[in-house]
Amino acid sequence: MIGISTQTYDIAGARVFRRSERTAGLGNMKGSRRVTRTATLDGGVAIYDTGYSDSDRDIVATEPDADVSCIDFARYIVTMYGLVTVTMEDGVYTGVPETYQVNRDGALEMKILLTAKLSQ
Repeated sequence: MIGISTQTYDIAGARVFRRSERTAGLGNMKGSRRVTRTATLDGGVAIYDTGYSDSDRDIVATEPDADVSCIDFARYIVTMYGLVTVTMEDGVYTGVPETYQVNRDGALEMKILLTAKLSQ
């Protein structure tokens, strides 16, 4: 389950994607470190590691067989808001609603770029 809401009051600015975990949930459970590996002349490598950040994660909220109100919500959020609050089982985040699309099978996908984790 993924919840998306605006950070200021908006009567049409909140929705819960209840079936999102079954379709895209495992894809949302990923992360990576900010690390680069450079080959050295002696045959070894040099590692530059600046750690882990939740702000490198992209979240996809998916709604299979999305109805018109769900698609309208995604369009509204992406076009009107630059920052939203995202709630998932592993925490509460702020994020930028980047894109939405409806696939040929009628599934809605809404991509959110996380910027910070609000909960511990």
